[in-house]
Amino acid sequence: MRSTLHDRRSFLRFASQAVAGAIALPALPSLSMGAPKTQSPKRLVCVGTQLGWYKPAFFANSDDGRLLKPFDNLGVGDQLTTISGLDHKGPTGNGHALVYTLFTGQVLRSVSLDQYVAPKLGADTRYESIQLCAGEQRFNAPMSLNQNGIPLPPIIRPSVLFSKVFGGDAASMERQQYLLESGRSLLDEVTGDAKRLNSRINHEDQAKLDEYFSSVRDVEKKLARRRDWLDKPYATPDSRFSLPADENVAHSMMIQNEDLMWDLMALAIKNDACRVFSLTIPLADGALMLNGNLMANGYHNISHHGNKQNKVDNLVAIETAHMNGAARFMKALKETTDVDGGSMLDNTTLLIGSAMADASKHRRVDFPLMIAGGGYKHRRHLSCGEDQVNKNEMACDLYVTVLQKMGFESDRFATSKSNLNAALL
Repeated sequence: MRSTLHDRRSFLRFASQAVAGAIALPALPSLSMGAPKTQSPKRLVCVGTQLGWYKPAFFANSDDGRLLKPFDNLGVGDQLTTISGLDHKGPTGNGHALVYTLFTGQVLRSVSLDQYVAPKLGADTRYESIQLCAGEQRFNAPMSLNQNGIPLPPIIRPSVLFSKVFGGDAASMERQQYLLESGRSLLDEVTGDAKRLNSRINHEDQAKLDEYFSSVRDVEKKLARRRDWLDKPYATPDSRFSLPADENVAHSMMIQNEDLMWDLMALAIKNDACRVFSLTIPLADGALMLNGNLMANGYHNISHHGNKQNKVDNLVAIETAHMNGAARFMKALKETTDVDGGSMLDNTTLLIGSAMADASKHRRVDFPLMIAGGGYKHRRHLSCGEDQVNKNEMACDLYVTVLQKMGFESDRFATSKSNLNAALL
């Protein structure tokens, strides 16, 4: 009898805990009225293209400015600043081969900006960071590199991103539990082997082993993090969002997949599943589907426009589609109240640019750069360089300002020489 009663009590206690974990109340602004404002989490989204941007249409001080119209049309045009005159001042070489340096500062084995901030900004979310690419990449040049300068493989399918945010077959609890247990036992074994070697190696190998132990500790932290989140419920999908019935990640469908990723990033931020993202817009040789029609030429071919008006117009049409997604992303966050009472956009820094300054000539001078959201002192356009009021020349000076705005006590990042605080903060 006592055993039966004990089992019943254990079951009820377990059931109540399960219910409490599965049912989470939403944030209710009315309950926080009159209470001190909660400090909102900071977020970073880094977006780069492998085929540059057509700068006359990108920079807000240009007579063209077509690429800014999507933001103006959706009411977020006052929440951005385009910046000219900055680049990495490094070797030029083949522009395609160095597109991955956009957020690293072109430093050998350097960490990208998103991965620099991810351990801190993503400490309390299901995913420390998420890397995305709107289709398959060429040159194996993702925008995100870890602390050792190793490229991180991105997600190329919107359905996979959906499963990460909202759960589903790709997030089977039982399978995740098995993988985590397997990973942990394997980690225990290799750690034991390394410790047995410790007393038999020289000083130089000892340093390598210390570096290895550091890497193992990082893996252990990530495994523990995944275990902590395993039993926590996923967010409920927004009923207004749906994936296409047949997923197609061919180059021709890049714009459609990119659109889905912009929308899913906004949903992931709203649900606080992740606070750090990178999105690569890849080089696509084939023709793209745009506005329901297959273009006559491939994206790569069009990027080599030679200032021919027809090609320029087609290129700007593709890039406008990129900006449509960005503007929609910003609008979604602007219309969502954050925990501090402001908008989510005010606490989310969006960086858009390319280390391919001019794809037509493969030039890497004067990057097209944009900073949006984040609560900065936006001024539509900022001209930098020796002959400007703002003398900055290094793209990483912008990243130092981003870091400081997000609460990092950093006065240097990669190749930075200063910051843009006076202009943007």
